[in-house]
Amino acid sequence: MKRIGILAATAVLGTSLLSGCGGGDDYCDTLSDARGEFSAVGSGDIDSFDDFRDVTSDLADSAPDEVADDWETIEKAFNDLESAMDDAGVNMEDLDQMSESGELPEGVSQEDLMALGEELQSVGDGINESGDAITEHAKESCDIDLNDPDA
Repeated sequence: MKRIGILAATAVLGTSLLSGCGGGDDYCDTLSDARGEFSAVGSGDIDSFDDFRDVTSDLADSAPDEVADDWETIEKAFNDLESAMDDAGVNMEDLDQMSESGELPEGVSQEDLMALGEELQSVGDGINESGDAITEHAKESCDIDLNDPDA
């Protein structure tokens, strides 16, 4: 049950970049290349989580001033998500296995998962607005439609 909440939070974070670049060529190229990771996370692909975190960190580091704060918001949300999962003693693979088996990972209590759920409620603050700003900027400055990961 909690896996669904975590995947939902991850999907919201990823999808917010798909809804809603003055970016330099490097930024625009990285953003264009990242559309696959955005789409995978938005669809709940657990295996893509680390790749998505890496690319959001790269984009936060290279973002132009117009969207730098938005990328920092996205990066912080994923750092907070990872921290909350660490505090609960789980990772994405654990959550995936838990959903298949219905059993808690070794050393993880129901209380740990409940605390994780509570943490996740605060992780998404500002994500939709940042995703919208990034998406608009990508369209205007990089001619990239983040709503169409296959474009």
